[in-house]
Amino acid sequence: MSSIDLKATPKLLQQQRLILTQELQLFLKLIQMTSLELKEYLEEQLVENPVLEEKNEEEKNSNDENASSEEQFDFNAYEKSFLNSGDDNQPYFKEIFEDYDEKSPWENRVSSTESLLDYLRWQLSLSDFSPEDREIASIILGNINEEGYLEADIEEIALQLVKREFQGDPKLQDVLEEERAHFYENRLKSDNSYFDKAKNVLYKIHSSFDPAGVCARDLKECLKIQAEELGYKEGCVLLKMIANHLEDVSNHDYKKISCEMGIPVEEVEETVPIISSLEPKPGRPFYQKDTEKYIVPDFYVYQMGNDLQIQLNRDFPKIRISQYYRSLISKGNNLPSDAKKYIKEKIEAAQRIIKCLEERDEAIKKIIKKIIEFQKDFFEHGKDYIKPLRLKDIAQSAGVHESTVSRITSRRYIYTPSGVIELKSLFSRKIETSHGADVSFEKVKSVIKDIVSDEMPESPYSDEDISKILERRNIKVARRTVAKYRKILKIPSSSERAIKKR
Repeated sequence: MSSIDLKATPKLLQQQRLILTQELQLFLKLIQMTSLELKEYLEEQLVENPVLEEKNEEEKNSNDENASSEEQFDFNAYEKSFLNSGDDNQPYFKEIFEDYDEKSPWENRVSSTESLLDYLRWQLSLSDFSPEDREIASIILGNINEEGYLEADIEEIALQLVKREFQGDPKLQDVLEEERAHFYENRLKSDNSYFDKAKNVLYKIHSSFDPAGVCARDLKECLKIQAEELGYKEGCVLLKMIANHLEDVSNHDYKKISCEMGIPVEEVEETVPIISSLEPKPGRPFYQKDTEKYIVPDFYVYQMGNDLQIQLNRDFPKIRISQYYRSLISKGNNLPSDAKKYIKEKIEAAQRIIKCLEERDEAIKKIIKKIIEFQKDFFEHGKDYIKPLRLKDIAQSAGVHESTVSRITSRRYIYTPSGVIELKSLFSRKIETSHGADVSFEKVKSVIKDIVSDEMPESPYSDEDISKILERRNIKVARRTVAKYRKILKIPSSSERAIKKR
C-alpha cells in the first residue's frame, strides 16, 4: 500500500468581511444620540479623557486656522501600529457587535418604562403558541393602539397571512401589482382557513393575555372579555347589558333596560357598578409617563422670506485636543514608556470622537436638508400639505442606508413654523389615487375630517358615503379603511353623530 503524502501548502484567498471598527461603533452610537444625550456624553468624555478640552466662546465663534488644524491632528508615527496593524484575526461584525453591547456601561442597561407592546411581546415569548400562531399573533399585536384596541379587522390580518405565504412564489415575481393583489383577494375568498387561523389566535390572546380586554375590536368586546374573565357566563344579565344596553347604561336609563330585559330596576342598579368597574382602555396602565419630560428640539426651521433656514441645536460642548498634551507627546523622549503609551491611546480616542462628531454632523445635515426639501409645502403651508415620504426615499436621495435615516429620525424633535413636532411625523405612507398623484395618509385624514365637518346634521355621511366622496376627489380608499381612519381621528360613527346632532 502506497503512503499518502500530506503537505501543508500556503494558499492565497481573497475574502470580503464586514468588520465593525471602533470608529464605526462610535459613529453608530453618536448618530443615535439626541442633542441632550450628546451633551451628557461629551461632558463625561471631558472628565474621563485628560487630552480633551472644551473650546471657550471666543474660539467657538472664531475662524482661527489653528482650529481646523487641531481637529485634523495626525499621528503618523504610531497610526500604522494602532490602526493598520493588518490583524486578520479581528472578529466579524456580529461578534464585535455583541461584545460591544455586553461591555456597555451598567447605567445604560437600566430598562426604560415598559410599553404595552413590550409587555405583550414578552407574554408571547413565554406562550405555548406554535411558530405559525406566533407569527399571526405578532401581526395582531403590531396593529394595536395605545389604548390596547385592535385597529385592523380580521380580513386585513387574513390578507397579510396570504401575502406572507405567497411572498416568495416565483410565479408572482413578474406579475403586476394589481394582478398580484387580485390573486391575494381571490385566494382569501376561496380559502376560509386564513380567517379561521386569525380568529383562533385572536381568541387565544383574548382568553390568556394580560391586561384583560387587550386586542378587543370595540368597547363591547373589551368589556365582555373582562366580564368573562371574572366568571360571568354567556346569557347572564351582565353580558346581555354589555351587548345590548351599553349606551343606556352610560345615559343612566335604567327603566328602559328594565323594561326591555324584563328584570327589576333593582337588579339593573346592582349590575351597573360591576360594568363601571371594568376598564374601557386596557392600555391605560402602560401610558408613557412623559408629562415631566422637557422636549428640546434638535433642529430648527425658520421661514425667511421665500426660503427655509435650517439650524441645528448645538447646545453641547465643542471639544479639541489639548495643546499641552500635544506638546508632551512631540517632546516626549524623556517620558516613561507607559505614560507615553497612555497619552497616545487617549489622543487616539479623542481623535476618534472628533472625527465621528464631524461625520455625525455631516450625515445629519444631509438627511435633514433632504427631508425639508421633500416636505417644503408642509413647512410653508401646514400639515394638510404633507407629502407621502418613506425612509427609503430619503436614504436613496442622500446616498445613505435606510438604517442611518431611521437612527437620525428616531426620538428627535424639530421646531417648525407650525410648532415643535417629532421628526418621524414628517414621514407618511402613500394612498393610491386614480390620477396618479401621491396623497399622504395625513392628507386623507384631513380630507375625511373636512367631509364630516361639512355634512348635513340630519343626514351624516356613512363610511361608504365618505369612500365615494373621496373617490370623486380621485382618492381610492375602501370603506373599511375609512372606518379605521375615522376611529384614529376619534370621529363617531354616522349613527352616533346623528344622535348627537339631533
